[in-house]
Amino acid sequence: MEAQTVKTKKKEAEVADVRVNPLRNEKVYVRFVPKNNGLSNDHVASGGKVDGATTTLCVPILRSTGNYKNILTNDEKDYLEEVLGMDFNALSVYKKEDNYWDNYRVTINTKEGLTLDLSNPEDYIRYKVLVANSDIVAPSVQERLDRPKATYQFEIVRKEDETRVENARMDATMQSYKEFGKIDSDLDTMRVLVEILDARPYSPNEKADFLRSRINVLIQSDAKKFLSAITDPLLHTKVIIRRAVELGVITKRGDYYYTKDNSPLCESGEDPTLSIAAKYLNIPSHQDLKFILESEVGKNKGKK
Repeated sequence: MEAQTVKTKKKEAEVADVRVNPLRNEKVYVRFVPKNNGLSNDHVASGGKVDGATTTLCVPILRSTGNYKNILTNDEKDYLEEVLGMDFNALSVYKKEDNYWDNYRVTINTKEGLTLDLSNPEDYIRYKVLVANSDIVAPSVQERLDRPKATYQFEIVRKEDETRVENARMDATMQSYKEFGKIDSDLDTMRVLVEILDARPYSPNEKADFLRSRINVLIQSDAKKFLSAITDPLLHTKVIIRRAVELGVITKRGDYYYTKDNSPLCESGEDPTLSIAAKYLNIPSHQDLKFILESEVGKNKGKK
């Protein structure tokens, strides 16, 4: 029994000594995210950075503690220390003296970007530093598109990212045209949709050809945004509200909407914006008002 216990302890010690290798056979590219600064594409500062510009990042410091952000797991730290021939805990962020991270920097050439080989320990550490700067570096192209931050300056691009994003963009474009086909003969809906996306009013007399042309431009420029607007479950009600304003059935003051007796189209404590007014009219207790507005708009369809 005692011999069995010794064997078990020996086995546990051997397993504890095994280092988990976090490195992987993958290369990533760190790419600058250009900003629209109003300059032409051939301007030296187009996108927000001039040729030769660089950005330097270090391990972030936590405001709550004043310590470095712990960018490595224990397994990563132990493995990297061993493979790089470092002393135990050399990569600890908690060292009071000779802290490895005090002078550690990752520099990115803004125009050329930075390629990292994640099978290389040094590059892997650089990668972890960049990912830790989560307000500046997007962890993937998709993340930047799905959850954009104004502070993003760079994005990490993987081999499959561009293909995945392009396929998603193509899917959104195809779906947008499919949804557009459902309203292609409804001038009021087309016009309100364009007004919402362009954030500006258009004449009630706009021709169908102009609206179709503008919608095509909107789909090509941002299909995902267009798809979200045209599939908005409140779009029909927003069209009713806009038409009711043109017919004098609803009053608009600034960006707020009111009934003819000056009652705001919202619940108490809300502002009667277009979206809030549309939600308000879709509440079951306000269906009578919605039906009245729909009736007025229906009777005057085609009148401007």
